[in-house]
Amino acid sequence: MDTLIQSLQQYFPSHFFDVRHLSIINEGRFANAIVYRYCDHVFDLVIKDFSSRHWLIRHSVGRMFINQEFKAISALKHIDGIAEKCYRLTSSTIAYSYVEGKTLKSLCESGEQLSPQFFYQLEKRISAMHKAGRVHLDLRNLGNILVDTHGEPAIIDFQSSIRWHSLPRWLSRFMRGADITGTYKAWQRLGKTPLPQFRSRFYEKYNKVRKVWIFRGYPLHRLQVRVQALFANILSLDIVKNILEKFW
Repeated sequence: MDTLIQSLQQYFPSHFFDVRHLSIINEGRFANAIVYRYCDHVFDLVIKDFSSRHWLIRHSVGRMFINQEFKAISALKHIDGIAEKCYRLTSSTIAYSYVEGKTLKSLCESGEQLSPQFFYQLEKRISAMHKAGRVHLDLRNLGNILVDTHGEPAIIDFQSSIRWHSLPRWLSRFMRGADITGTYKAWQRLGKTPLPQFRSRFYEKYNKVRKVWIFRGYPLHRLQVRVQALFANILSLDIVKNILEKFW
């Protein structure tokens, strides 16, 4: 934690950072960042940090994940429901504005429901993200969508986000569909009213196509993303974990 405080101090030299204001949100493990929250009278930040991970992870997927998320939030921070400020503290550490709220995943677990207006707002924010040239690619994970303190949708965790404009039309359409059907998945599980019929038809049709591709992954043309996905899959193997954890 002291190293992280030093990184914050170097980035914001005019402010005094105190380790007592730093807490762990998610320790993660292996190929995941440790996620912290730093909160004092001036700053309220989420910090993703790979600096304490194995050097192989820190200098490969860690750096790529940090780079992807920094670019995405920097491009989208003007959109309501996305962190307003983003800072790249080091090559393996990123910080951005903390968004207070409850995840849709937690609301599902507690049996709460949301009005149709919430999902319409979420659709609009995803559309704004797409117009800005980005897809999220992990919005079907309901842990990445929040209900903020004003009851409005917020989107987090952009480390899988990429630009879609240079992709083939069919592929970019499929990826944007992955984002928007995250809304419909949430609506089916949390909506006070049923998912409207034409949205339900789109969701069902998309899921049929998705089943064909889900085990093959998205055929991204960017070498960086291909390597990132391949490396993450290799590192997820138990035998590789066991070997690397001996040298942790």
